[in-house]
Amino acid sequence: MAVVVAVSLASLGEMRGPIKILGDSDFTTENGVVAGSGTAEAPYIIAGWEIELGADDAYGVQIENVTKPFALRGLMIRNALDVNGAAIRIGFSDGGRLEQCTVSGALVGIEIVSSTDIEMVGCVIDTGGLGLRVVGERAEEYRHVIDSTNLVNGLPPIYVYGADGATIEGERASHITVAGSRNVTISENEVVDGDGILLAFVTDSTVVGNAVYRTAPVYTEHGIHLYQANGNSIRENSMWNNRLAGLQLSLASDNEITGNQFLANHTGVRLLASDRNSLIENVVFSNTSGILLTGGASDNEVIGNVVYHENTKEGITLDVAVRNVIERNGLNDCEVGILLAPGASENRVSDNTIVAGSYGISLSGSRNEIQRNLVSQESRGIIFPETFGGSITRGNTLLGNVFADNASHVYTNLDSTDNTFSENLFLGEGTGLVLDHGEGNLWSLDGRGNYWGSEAVVDENDDGIADEPVVVYTAAVEDVGPLASVDVSRAAPGILGTLPAATLTIDRGDGTSIDLRVLVAVAGYARWAGFRGFPEQLMEGFPGILFDFVDPDERNFTMKTVLFDLDIAFFDAEGRLVGETTMAADSEDLYTAEEPFQYAIELPAGSLDELSIGAEARLQVP
Repeated sequence: MAVVVAVSLASLGEMRGPIKILGDSDFTTENGVVAGSGTAEAPYIIAGWEIELGADDAYGVQIENVTKPFALRGLMIRNALDVNGAAIRIGFSDGGRLEQCTVSGALVGIEIVSSTDIEMVGCVIDTGGLGLRVVGERAEEYRHVIDSTNLVNGLPPIYVYGADGATIEGERASHITVAGSRNVTISENEVVDGDGILLAFVTDSTVVGNAVYRTAPVYTEHGIHLYQANGNSIRENSMWNNRLAGLQLSLASDNEITGNQFLANHTGVRLLASDRNSLIENVVFSNTSGILLTGGASDNEVIGNVVYHENTKEGITLDVAVRNVIERNGLNDCEVGILLAPGASENRVSDNTIVAGSYGISLSGSRNEIQRNLVSQESRGIIFPETFGGSITRGNTLLGNVFADNASHVYTNLDSTDNTFSENLFLGEGTGLVLDHGEGNLWSLDGRGNYWGSEAVVDENDDGIADEPVVVYTAAVEDVGPLASVDVSRAAPGILGTLPAATLTIDRGDGTSIDLRVLVAVAGYARWAGFRGFPEQLMEGFPGILFDFVDPDERNFTMKTVLFDLDIAFFDAEGRLVGETTMAADSEDLYTAEEPFQYAIELPAGSLDELSIGAEARLQVP
């Protein structure tokens, strides 16, 4: 053991280079130790130094793999600018103490890795990014005492370990960590320009109504991070402008993520090796990647989310992901709506509305089910991108999807085989909208093929199947059972096809009434969808839509991506008509009533006049 002698106070405050201690034998005067013998009563003390990092220095103070007690006191550390470093790193160590240390001009302030019982008091951390990062692989490695005498980017950190039933409410902070706890409530907090909210080894807890964001491009990570945290409810939070994910789940399962807003993060929601989570009715706006499942994420449900904005490169991505359900989501203005990478298999992608992007669905994985989606106004509806032999796209089933108003509907690659296309509607002029370059892809299932738009077909026995096959190029494979016509009652695609139907009664005000058959849109994603991307070819005889907003308010309707005119009538909570107009196809105008309204009904243009629904009309409230 090294023998350390006390030094005079006059030596304190001197400048020196970084301190590196990688084992107990490195506690020496050369490494900044000024007192102590490494016992509980007399820990090694490193005190009073000013440390300024050079361009090649990763850490100001690095202490790892030590068993002896130590204390860092009154250190001043500047310019820790390595993104892979930190001003102070404590790793694989137990029982250290940091007192009145100051960090300035750093990207990462203090990093505690796989350690236990580290205590921090009176430290001031001022960084251009992460103030305090704690990482561990066991719950015990988050067992530290970090109290409110510390400041992280100007605000006291909130650090809680082993506090079952605790409540953290209404605070403003740059760092919140809850670890090794259950039944915790984190609500109505504002976490700004810092480390976000971390739940590590936390169960059965609620994170609700928090705002986690950056006001400047500082070097932070995720807004909210669940690490090995299971069975929690994450709802009604807003996460915006975070450098990585608005919400990251790592090895986290059985969590419910509902009604949150993810705005302009790099990734809205990222699931890494996380299973059986539910992402339901979230708004994902202007993130580079909307929702990402990777690392073997399996058995998750992604249902009823709205992902949109032109900054979005991929709306929903399944990278290495198995047996997930992607259902009833609305995707608009994404470069790629839904991407299934080569590692995506046995997933179900159904009843989604994908509108106005470059590629609606990009499919490289295998044995996935792609069913009843509306893919509209895309450069390519669905593409099997070329893999150049790197992988084979095989065994996928594409059933009952509607492709409309795309520059091309389907493109399969050379490395595709045994994929089945059946009962899809390819609306538009001719079979040239579909190109099959694969070998062994099938274009009918159990004798039922696809509907080929304006292709002339003969069905002499009136069984709904054309008498002659349709040839699909360039593979020159046949659809042996092409559909002769479209059954509108079965063809409602995407989100619209999942809405419940109802019959409404409208009193005209003259003693007569009219019954209307409508689809009812109550959930946010259903109201968002409306007639977006819906093909005009299917409108004849199709029901209208009743939008039920639950409460009366002022709100606007848009016609972007609706390619035909619509009538709209607005009703207040009592059913009184408070406005009506005709909305122009694909208009950028906003349409509303002169008074707050709770209900709105969309119908084909001219319907209000034809049905004599005028100023005295009254909706019998459903």
